[in-house]
Amino acid sequence: MAVTAYGEPLQPMDVDEPQLQYGSALLEVLTCGVCFSDVKTARGKMPYSGELPLPHVCGHEICGRVVRTDPPGALEEGTVVVCYHVWPCRVCSRCKAGQENLCLSPRAWLGFKNWGGFRERIVVPLDRLSEVPDNIDPVHAASMTCALGTGYRAVIGQGKAVPGTRVAVVGLGGVGIHALQVARAAGARVVGMDVSDASLEAGRELGLDVWDNREPDVVERLMSATDGEGVDLVVDCVGQEATIAQSEEMVRAGGRIVAVGYSLTSDFRLPSTRFVLEEVELVGSRYVLMDELQRAIRLVADGKVQMVIDAVRPLEDANQVMSDLEAGKVVGRSVLDVAGVS
Repeated sequence: MAVTAYGEPLQPMDVDEPQLQYGSALLEVLTCGVCFSDVKTARGKMPYSGELPLPHVCGHEICGRVVRTDPPGALEEGTVVVCYHVWPCRVCSRCKAGQENLCLSPRAWLGFKNWGGFRERIVVPLDRLSEVPDNIDPVHAASMTCALGTGYRAVIGQGKAVPGTRVAVVGLGGVGIHALQVARAAGARVVGMDVSDASLEAGRELGLDVWDNREPDVVERLMSATDGEGVDLVVDCVGQEATIAQSEEMVRAGGRIVAVGYSLTSDFRLPSTRFVLEEVELVGSRYVLMDELQRAIRLVADGKVQMVIDAVRPLEDANQVMSDLEAGKVVGRSVLDVAGVS
């Protein structure tokens, strides 16, 4: 299913099987999660949209089965894997610093600038693959790379949450609902906030403390619960100026705001008095590092985090899934069952 024109429905396409290259694996795509970044890519609302050649195949949350590898036997045929979607150059300053998620000249950006997983076969470098534990099925595995991985880095990598940290997560969408669980698994004291009844109910079903962010006294309630100090860490998964402003109201002196959500039109600001005199930090968080992803996957395998899957649809229903996501009807993630495994 391919983007042939921005704003138009994705169209089915027949293409040749991709050619296996040395150091790579040919995968049968089993499932692919649908992220709001896929919607923005398909609608021409990403920073690179004006330069992206069409047709384009979206999909970066990919779970696949190994068909063959080069060199042969590098991974056993039939191994189920998930794909890390940044293929780094390994020579830029960020790669040399161990920040492959910030690579300045990636060889490929799977599903974003390069064809992704809304198709039946794909070739991926061996070192971008992570094996899926046997107790995680392909439907729940696909979105571990982004929905879970991005939340993990925001909370642990950038947020530095440890046992006892007071954490608020604003926005319980695909990333936020998993970030909140990661924070709880880390031993933090957590609260999640959203404006969607369905997302709030999903949080409650997971045993999470969730608050309705439409309530006018939600900030006052949080301040009261923290003896007027505010929380140590706010993870903003919405990325609007209003939510960053709310995050600033809720974070303590010396605390940290981690921004995950973003848009082309949002500018984030902090009052200079809080930034300087109270040492409040505002940091960004992009995707996940490979070692962080391994730890995030282990949380799912150990039952400490549950992947939240709203719906499983066949590949040909990709347009409906995207429409549902745009309309705010999706809780957690919807997953495309490309190979009919569900």
